[in-house]
Amino acid sequence: MQHQEFQPKPVFSHHIECFWQMSLAPGDVESRYEMWSPDCTFDVVFSDRSFQLKFATGKLPVKVPSGGVFIGQKTSCVQFCTTAPVRLFGIRFKPFAFAHRPEIPLSRLNDQALPLDKLFTLSGGEQRLTGRILKVDEPAEKIELAEKLLPALLRDSGEVDQTFRAQVNYILDRKGVVQIQDLFTEFGISKVTLNNHFVRKMGLSPKKVSRIWRLNYFLQLQKEVPHFNLTQLCLEAGYYDQAHFIKEFRGFFNHSPQDLLRENSRLLRISQEVIARRFTNQYDPREG
Repeated sequence: MQHQEFQPKPVFSHHIECFWQMSLAPGDVESRYEMWSPDCTFDVVFSDRSFQLKFATGKLPVKVPSGGVFIGQKTSCVQFCTTAPVRLFGIRFKPFAFAHRPEIPLSRLNDQALPLDKLFTLSGGEQRLTGRILKVDEPAEKIELAEKLLPALLRDSGEVDQTFRAQVNYILDRKGVVQIQDLFTEFGISKVTLNNHFVRKMGLSPKKVSRIWRLNYFLQLQKEVPHFNLTQLCLEAGYYDQAHFIKEFRGFFNHSPQDLLRENSRLLRISQEVIARRFTNQYDPREG
């Protein structure tokens, strides 16, 4: 298993966390503990062969065809299933990247993977870019081709809903340890309006976003302060008590934290590295 990330150009950095690539072999993901944590982002993934994603909240795997696909919000951990080696190249979009595209029903795309041309209006040339991305080997070439596709995905203007961005970052900056009613006061918005905005513009409620990022904060702490016991970690991450935390953890992973963390999953380690970069704002230029 190999995983790399590449930072986008400044012009794209308000929408994109990074470009990434990963190679997987069947043996890399055969363990039931090899899981990728949910993180409140979207991905466009280009794969040279089909594979499957298994979400903890889903009963059946989701088939990901070869080519370019849009992967919606991950509301639980994700397992990769493949019977042959697969190479993935991805664009990871920030939570508010598609807030200006109301015609895309983001909440209906949670835990789903759909071909790009099912969601976006792509010209013949833009559709051919997908094939070209899969044919080149060098990451720099893939990124250059992917950048040509971005205007079609971001609707040319590249606008950011600054109010919604601020609301999302309010939760992110507090690592999910936040009372949702605080957002009502901070942004002068009602509970119903706030919830509707998040579901329409991101696909998740603000409460779900907070729960995912608080879980992420726990995973960051688990890596950075390994001498803390489970009780110390869950209290530091803002959970009421250990029982509350274990219930939340099982809801996302279908495993107890003790069982999962004992296995030292490589995909989970990748998630922890991503979480650390996100919480230290390495993905987020706050100026401009």
